[in-house]
Amino acid sequence: MAQAAAPAEAAARAAAPAEGKGEPIVDVPRPVVTQLGPRQIRLHLLDGNIISGDLSVREISVETAFGKLVVPVDRIVRFAPGLDSYPQIAGQIEALVRNLGADDYKTRDQAHKDLLAMGQKVRRELERYKDDDNAEIKRRVAEILKALDEQNENLAADEAAAGEQPWIRPDTVVTTEFTVVGKIAPLEFQIASKYGPLTVKLADVKLAERETTVRESLRKSVTVDATNLVQRTFKSSGVRVQAGDKIHIQAEGSLVMSPWGNQAVSSPDGVPNFGWYLPNQIPGGALVARIGDKGQIVKVGRQLTLVAKNSGVLQFAIAMQPQFAQEGYQFPGQYEVKLRVEPK
Repeated sequence: MAQAAAPAEAAARAAAPAEGKGEPIVDVPRPVVTQLGPRQIRLHLLDGNIISGDLSVREISVETAFGKLVVPVDRIVRFAPGLDSYPQIAGQIEALVRNLGADDYKTRDQAHKDLLAMGQKVRRELERYKDDDNAEIKRRVAEILKALDEQNENLAADEAAAGEQPWIRPDTVVTTEFTVVGKIAPLEFQIASKYGPLTVKLADVKLAERETTVRESLRKSVTVDATNLVQRTFKSSGVRVQAGDKIHIQAEGSLVMSPWGNQAVSSPDGVPNFGWYLPNQIPGGALVARIGDKGQIVKVGRQLTLVAKNSGVLQFAIAMQPQFAQEGYQFPGQYEVKLRVEPK
């Protein structure tokens, strides 16, 4: 996070003490490189099975809006068939949507439940019917989309990121250089697996991947309280990150802001009414973080995802106006912080 600091930020950083001591330091596991053969691939099938082996072809083609693109298998990171490659599923979704407007209540209600059970994957298809001429279909589609929004909000950030993405119509191919969407060919693959030669249809594939690295994330929980005001001592997470690592942070809890009275309570987001640690940037009571003793101090709040710009130990503290941090005030309460670090 090596950016030029504004005067107020530079002053705040200069006033911030070194990180807390005593926390054992651990390094985030680094990706392990795995060498793959030029045609090796792993296929995740719709029925839950996984097949690994060598494809009989050295390249696939993708028909795009701008013409045909030929992609060597050894340049593929992964590919996923779109809904157009699953005509049976697409037809099922369309039939269920039409059943939302059926004359029979039980048929409408069952279609509603079945579409909702499909989860986030059906979202984009439902959005095509938001303005349907049938008032009942339009109403129920809006209700299902609202329910899917609520489900997504209730998921933790890492769970939502790991969840299934909404179907799109075209196939998607991610290469080492770029991502392309279109129609994959061939529609059937021969693969030499440990079970012998197998034939797999594209319509049976959920995801194909050629991951060259195994990435293991690191998770940890940290408690931050009033002993960790910015002007006192930063709380070391005990996790050493490197530049480029992706860091997901979630926090909850409360802190009594005693200078404003025992009924004044702050969440990890902080409250401007409790003054500013950095004017119009970081309010009093907010959870903040930095990487290393000289790293830029950033607001975390209840949730933050960032990419580390420098290497060092991840540290947390609570923002406070200097005049209240040094006057012996007690700030009962604490913030419970959960973090997940994905190596670059």
